[in-house]
Amino acid sequence: MSIAIYPWQQAQWRRLSIMQQQQRLPHALLLSGPNGIGLRQFALAFAMRLLCRANKTDQACGRCQGCRLFLAGNQPDLKLIEPEKAGMAIKIAEIRALIEYAALKSFAGDHKLVIIEPADAMNRAAANALLKTLEEPPPQCRLLLLSHRPAGLPVTIRSRCQRLDFPPVFDQTALDWLRQHGPDSEAPADLLLGLGRGAPLRAAALLEGGQLQQRKQLLRDLRQLGRQGADIAKIAASWQDYGCQSALITLLGLLQDLARLKLLQDKASLVNIDMKEDLQALAKTLNLRNLLQNYGLVQMKYQEASGPHNLNPLSILEETLVAWLNFEATD
Repeated sequence: MSIAIYPWQQAQWRRLSIMQQQQRLPHALLLSGPNGIGLRQFALAFAMRLLCRANKTDQACGRCQGCRLFLAGNQPDLKLIEPEKAGMAIKIAEIRALIEYAALKSFAGDHKLVIIEPADAMNRAAANALLKTLEEPPPQCRLLLLSHRPAGLPVTIRSRCQRLDFPPVFDQTALDWLRQHGPDSEAPADLLLGLGRGAPLRAAALLEGGQLQQRKQLLRDLRQLGRQGADIAKIAASWQDYGCQSALITLLGLLQDLARLKLLQDKASLVNIDMKEDLQALAKTLNLRNLLQNYGLVQMKYQEASGPHNLNPLSILEETLVAWLNFEATD
């Protein structure tokens, strides 16, 4: 048994395969794409292939000693660097341990692999410490940096990595996978994929925790905010129950559809197509300039919530709601 890539990752896999065959694999790769596109599984599949001792096919054999160690989680030529807890920063001590590890020779083969996920979680000291290894990499060691926010990485890091992009996918391959592997639901696969912003894994997870219903509640809350006596603290607390990042990304999708309706009216191509009537009703009450300004602010709040700085999620949501009220008050 070997780790399989997702069907929408074939082009990137072929590209690395050709580079490997031509012995042109870079020492540092930056894998970038939206959350839910499968960067981690792709990186692990590629690492397993490089560390496979048979190494005669396009995939790892799954049977040799290297593969068995990999599947058991005991592969000595693979090191995973990640935060101690989700949302926390990768600190300089972890990068120093990486540097020491990278300097050692391979235990059993020609390659040593280091995966850093998410690479944009490195704090400044950690990123600076990694630079020398990127500039003068040990001959056997290859680094795979994974990031859903590559712009959050210092330019000095990005410029020393070869980038491999995984753009959002909306094609039949992704739809077929979603129908086969997604949770049972009456929601059409194309609606889920649109709501997942072209990230099939995120689309498949939308039904967990009532995220489809979450959209409708957030829209009702936005309408409630326009009424006298709206309780911002109570609404923010209810949004926090969904998860700060989840609520903000859902809000961004709703704001995009509202802007489309303001610009194109009935000709608008909506992501939340099943909520068109409710969106139209709210769009009629909004000012386009304020709506676009609010969208930019929510984007900034989402970046704060998904960054490595451990900001208070409830405060972020309350600030988002206050901003909505202030924008509407200037209409």
